[in-house]
Formats: sequence, C-alpha cells, structure tokens
Amino acid sequence: MGSQQLERGLQASVKIFEFAKGRLEGLAEGDDEAVFHVTRAEMVGIKKAAASMNRALTALVREAHEAENRLTLELHMLRGIMKREHTDREANRARVFEMFRRFSADDAETLAAAPSTGAASSSAGANLLNAPSASAVAVDRALTALDRVEQSMRDIAPVGCVNIHGAGLLAAKQRRDELLAAEQALCEA
Repeated sequence: MGSQQLERGLQASVKIFEFAKGRLEGLAEGDDEAVFHVTRAEMVGIKKAAASMNRALTALVREAHEAENRLTLELHMLRGIMKREHTDREANRARVFEMFRRFSADDAETLAAAPSTGAASSSAGANLLNAPSASAVAVDRALTALDRVEQSMRDIAPVGCVNIHGAGLLAAKQRRDELLAAEQALCEA
C-alpha cells in the first residue's frame, strides 16, 4: 500500500514539474518579469496533481506513524517479557542454589555422622555439580513413562510385583538416605 501511495505522489509531482519545465523552456534566462498564460484546464490539472501529492504524503506519514506506534508497543511488550524472564531466571537460580545448599548440608551432616561407612563414595551422586547428562535424563524419562504404563496395566489387571523405577536421581537419593538412616541407627545402638 505504501509503495502505491508513493508512486501516485511521485507521478503527480512529475506532472507538475514537467508542466512548469515546459512553460519555462521558452523564456529567456534572465527575464524575471516574463508572463505566460495558464488555461483553466491546465490549472485544474495542477490542482488535481497537487491534491494527489498531498493525499499520498498524508497516507505515507500516517502509515509511518502507525508503524512507529506498533513498533514502540512491541518494544514495550518485549521489555516487559524480558523483565519477567530475568525475574524467572533469577528465581530459578535462587532455587538451584538453595537445593545445592541443602544437598551440601545433608552431605556434610552425613559425612560427619558416619565417616567410616563409605558415605563419601555415595555422596557424589547427590552433588548437583555431578548432575546426569542429557542422555541419562532421557533414559530416566523413558523409564518413568514405562513405569506409568506398567502401573496402568497393573491397575487394570494386577499380575504381581514389578520393580522398575524411573525416578533416577530422586530414587537413588531416597535409597541412599534410607541406607544412611539405617546405618546411623545401627551405629547408635
């Protein structure tokens, strides 16, 4: 739409320019007082061309303002989105650091309570810096999905106990905590 308006405005401008150029060609260069006649039809044509130029310029300016307003709105929306994203990222970092602090504190308490039970080797699994790789996470997800399917099948037609888990890191941590609690109970007794 903008290019059509621009083309119309330029055509009208060329029409007026060519008319003025054609009239001025016959006049002498230094003759500032020269007079020439313009017919009513020629003036109506100039008036229409000028009106067409004005409409084209008005439409172009309106389109430019609308585009600027739309881009300004989008910019403000993006700023809001980025602020929310930054807040979410900072909150997530805080949660991760809090989890890391808790796991580190749990590991320190475990090592202090039972230094000779081999807890040092099992504490490496709880360290968030030793997080599972993407493939391990994918395997855990697949096992979790399989466990849900098997649980659904057991609910429909129970056939016995199946010991497949897919909770990965959480299941290992829970088992480790249970073993450590049992060992601690033995040491205290």
